[in-house]
Amino acid sequence: MTFRRLATSNIRGSWHRYSAYFLSSAFAVMIFFVYAAFIYHPDVVNGNIRGGDSVQKMMVACEYLIIIFSFFFTLYSSSAFLKSRQKEFGLLTLFGMTKTQLRRLVFYENMIISSLAILVGIGIGTVATKLFLLAMSRILGVESPMRFYIDSSAIILTVVGYLVLFAAISLFSLRKVGRTQIIDLIHSEKQPKTPPKFSWVLVILALFSLVLGYGLAFVTNIELFIATALPTIGFTVLGTYFLYTQLSVAIIRLLQKNKSFYYRRTHLLNVSQAAYKMKDNARVLFNVSILCTVILTATATFYAFDQGMKQQTLAGNPYVFTLGTPKNDIPVLLPELVKGWGQDDGFKVTDYAEVRHVRVELKGKQFEDDYTGMISVSDYNRLADILHTDQLSVTGKEAILVNQSRYGMYGTEVMEEPINEKKYIGPMKATINDTEHSMVLQVTKRLQQPVLDPGYYGFNLLVVEDPVIDQMYAAAPSRTARTIQVYNWSNWENSIKLEQKIRDHLPKEGSYSITSRVEMWNDYRHATSLTLFIGMFISLLFFIASGSVIYFKLFTELQDDQAHFRALTRIGLSIKEIRHVVTVQVGLIFFAPCLVGSMHTIFAMKTLSNLLMTNVMWYALIVVGMFVLMQTIYFLAARRTYMKKILEEVVI
Repeated sequence: MTFRRLATSNIRGSWHRYSAYFLSSAFAVMIFFVYAAFIYHPDVVNGNIRGGDSVQKMMVACEYLIIIFSFFFTLYSSSAFLKSRQKEFGLLTLFGMTKTQLRRLVFYENMIISSLAILVGIGIGTVATKLFLLAMSRILGVESPMRFYIDSSAIILTVVGYLVLFAAISLFSLRKVGRTQIIDLIHSEKQPKTPPKFSWVLVILALFSLVLGYGLAFVTNIELFIATALPTIGFTVLGTYFLYTQLSVAIIRLLQKNKSFYYRRTHLLNVSQAAYKMKDNARVLFNVSILCTVILTATATFYAFDQGMKQQTLAGNPYVFTLGTPKNDIPVLLPELVKGWGQDDGFKVTDYAEVRHVRVELKGKQFEDDYTGMISVSDYNRLADILHTDQLSVTGKEAILVNQSRYGMYGTEVMEEPINEKKYIGPMKATINDTEHSMVLQVTKRLQQPVLDPGYYGFNLLVVEDPVIDQMYAAAPSRTARTIQVYNWSNWENSIKLEQKIRDHLPKEGSYSITSRVEMWNDYRHATSLTLFIGMFISLLFFIASGSVIYFKLFTELQDDQAHFRALTRIGLSIKEIRHVVTVQVGLIFFAPCLVGSMHTIFAMKTLSNLLMTNVMWYALIVVGMFVLMQTIYFLAARRTYMKKILEEVVI
């Protein structure tokens, strides 16, 4: 039998050990290839798409990140595989295989798996590239989808890059092969384990570090961020390390002292094995927990910003399209034209209103604001119907002051200081800007409601009776009084063409103002959706890697666990009880870092909420929930394979 055939036979016989590594490597190759195909796409290289240059730079940065990840992931995987095969290496050496031949065998195995991962990754990536280009065309707002094209440079870069990477790491890992004595290799799994120990001092330090880290995360705000950021991360990381190495062992020891719990059913096996599992896997669980925290926090942050931008767009733009023109201008836009264009493009105009607006200076006993708008109560009520808010009623010289407060990133109001309502109630003098014409009004009520763009029409609106606005509008110059048209239409997120038709119809020169929800949303969508879309693949890659690391560690100890359960069956342990014990042990290894990472993420998002002065915890809970669901699926798949291997040895 040749070395190549022996290597192939070994891979087939131990596929359960290599499967997670193979799939993770193939997935990394696939993402790398898809990004490379976009980078070398002719439309991107030639600058034929808007924003393609910035996206290309982002993709290049992701390529470096994927290569760095692949290096450490492959290095860890190779070390784990070599450690789990020490007995096998000892037997091959005993049968006469030299160190050089043993290293050749391992090198062939690694390169076969790596080559298959590259081929499968590029094959799946070729199919995924088509979908990726369609998605990128939609996100970037390209009129016609980017054509399916794969440049040979993308294939060469992927193949050469990963072949060199896998070969270099394989050669580096082979230094350890053949250095250990034969007797030590053969009896490697029989080395006795010392009972796990812990220090109460380090247990207290773990609790103190976690409580302090979480406490700092809970109270951190903009003023404290610079001073608390590094201590928060430092204490949380330190507490996490001692959580696995010390605190977990202490908790298990306390459970062992609880005789009524410890000696019930299979608790004795679960708890005693958990002590060894947690101690032996402490470093792996610590690294995976920190990796999960980074993945979840980054994903939740991207998701919060993506959703928050849309809410901010809605809060800052009550209408899809708003046009303001001086009162003396001939109407530059007829609503019939907009409705016709919308019907041609498949957009139905659902709301339209035309209101009159006068810019005034408002002065009272304790209140002065030189940036206030005035509209009639009938106009306000027409807008209220569109906004689905309560209508107002005023008589004579009464007025209602509507505050259009600035709204934060997530549609929540940002208030710098408490408002004294009483100072807004009472007589107010409204003077038309740039004139001497004024009128004294009695403000009877104040409320908060976004009605018109405050940037153009004032952070406060004075709602008055129609005869009052008739008089003020007639006396105001054209630069102070404006006619405002507001439009809403269906499927506005994808109506950039309709908006462009409206803009093209407007005269090139004119004193008019435009507020467009469509334009703002498209600008935000290019930034946030693109980042979320690209980051999603990276986060998914790291998620699969974290699960694979646990999978490797699980199967590294497979032979020991098989011998352990084989001995237990001889003293009467049933298959049902074996299944229960295996489920608990595998679940502990899979879900411990998942739960710890989720908890870290919740407090990290609490800090983000404090910094943004708005609550983003809902987005964190959604991301954490999806992560737990995916981890559960990964756990069920790993448990099924692991259980099958255990039962193959214990069922006679």
